[in-house]
Amino acid sequence: MSSDEEFQATQTPFDLTRYESPYEINRLKIIKELIPLGHGKSAIDIGCGPGYFSRELTNKGWRTSSVDTDSENIESAGNYAHETHLGDVLSVLPEHPANQYDLALSLEIIEHMPKAQGKKLLLEINRVLKPRGRLIISTPNRFSPEGLGGYYWGEKIRGWGKWDAADSTHVHIYSSPEIIQLVKSSGFYVNKIIGYYYKGTLPLIGRWKLPLVKSAMFPLNRLGFNIILDCHKK
Repeated sequence: MSSDEEFQATQTPFDLTRYESPYEINRLKIIKELIPLGHGKSAIDIGCGPGYFSRELTNKGWRTSSVDTDSENIESAGNYAHETHLGDVLSVLPEHPANQYDLALSLEIIEHMPKAQGKKLLLEINRVLKPRGRLIISTPNRFSPEGLGGYYWGEKIRGWGKWDAADSTHVHIYSSPEIIQLVKSSGFYVNKIIGYYYKGTLPLIGRWKLPLVKSAMFPLNRLGFNIILDCHKK
């Protein structure tokens, strides 16, 4: 891949259908607004998928590295990133030198691993980030209306089976206080907390939603189905 800082990631468009639901459109918008201009600095897109945010990073002037376990995703992301790494992130990141990146994205990844591995992931991200390097991380939230109904009422009280936040490959769904504390204990300051999507089915109440799409204000920012943290390395 060219090292030219003016490289524009516009080649070989990937299938956008997975991002076209109203939920995804609004979630992507929130995250895109958090990504600053790169001015040739380095960024890593962890669990990059087909490269949606790798493309966004490169087009905003970042020198982008992409990591994923799926070879087809890496082939697609390679059209947008300056370099790619195929493999599990907990195997790939330890091979990177410390203080290498200015920005890391870890979007909808940490819930796919046990909590102990999630801690290792955050510590490795902290290690490869430069001093005051930024991390943007997102994950489903057990303290959301969906979690209150699905996890606390359905799974824990009624025994209806594991609540997986609409994805059977999820291993551990964090509550907002839990993920915030984990990020802080891994060496990050949390600059901003954004909650997104406020719909669910609550016990005795039924279908319920708040009249908002997102919130960065306490306590509503702790209650979205998705929680997005903008952090920097201590």
